[in-house]
Amino acid sequence: MRTKALLLTAALSAAGVATSMAQVFSVNAVGYVTKSLDANKFYLLANPLIASDNSIGALFKGVPAGTQVFYFDSAKASFVTATFDDLDNAFLPAAAAALKVDPGQGVFVKSPAATSVTFVGEVPTGNLENKLAKGLSIAASQVPQGGTAKELGLAGAAGDQIFQWDVAAQSYKSFTFDDLDNDWVPKLGALQVGEAFFLKSVNGGSWKRTFNVNQ
Repeated sequence: MRTKALLLTAALSAAGVATSMAQVFSVNAVGYVTKSLDANKFYLLANPLIASDNSIGALFKGVPAGTQVFYFDSAKASFVTATFDDLDNAFLPAAAAALKVDPGQGVFVKSPAATSVTFVGEVPTGNLENKLAKGLSIAASQVPQGGTAKELGLAGAAGDQIFQWDVAAQSYKSFTFDDLDNDWVPKLGALQVGEAFFLKSVNGGSWKRTFNVNQ
């Protein structure tokens, strides 16, 4: 029930996702990813690139007035909300705007008008490690690639759960890792570039991946 309550809070506090499209372009190790947002929809977005400034205020700069970004604090099991104020031309409060969303992390985003968010930065390469908290957290691939959990290097443990946000249905789909099948049940489909999800990890751990831009 605790998990369901937290996820319900996420859905109510973070705005929707009806249609999401991503374009990915890269030259060498630098690129950008554009995500389209419909008005008044919940989107669970991941930051797929290393920007010069990975704070909420910098990553989502230029969005319509009233756009909200919901950062999940896994240690406190609660959300921190940053809202874009066009008068100040900044996200407020300042403390929320300063929170960092690094590659491998994600946030809920809601815009009152149709818009797009473009992430610009360096493609993470080399030996990558995304530390996963025990319990509930928002996670994503550190590499700007789409694919299944296995293809993206996410290893599960018995009882781990993934809660994937369904754009069209505006609700979660849940998947549980079965150690006998060594897979997620029901079968977890491909994750999109720039898509984050809730992970409930039994023991915590790390999501490791070795990646080069030529792969």
